[in-house]
Amino acid sequence: MRNSLRWLQHNGGDTSYIEYSEKFEKAKFIMPVYANNTGYIQTIDADLVGSIARYLGAGRMNDENQVDKTAGILLNKKIGDEVQSGEIVAYIYTNDESKVIGATKNLEDAFQIRKRKVVSTPRIVDII
Repeated sequence: MRNSLRWLQHNGGDTSYIEYSEKFEKAKFIMPVYANNTGYIQTIDADLVGSIARYLGAGRMNDENQVDKTAGILLNKKIGDEVQSGEIVAYIYTNDESKVIGATKNLEDAFQIRKRKVVSTPRIVDII
């Protein structure tokens, strides 16, 4: 048994959700987001990705809102990855169909793709 399963079981958690992920609720709408250029992913605007996820329901816009546990964003690519125009770079998960088009367009804009290969450097400054 994997360490995470043992840890969860030891703490009284329900391991069936890890063993059978189909038990989780699924979003009604799962939409792919495509690369709008061919090249290398230079940057991904994390602030924009977070704002879109919150807009989709994965976070709260204000204290009265409920969090939609099925909403969110799955990034398929990372900085430095080569992509072809039309290749899937992310997926949007939501239960609100009216948010799909705007969120998809905005998420496309979060990916900056350039022709030159990007050298991704580690963000760790020092290890203590």
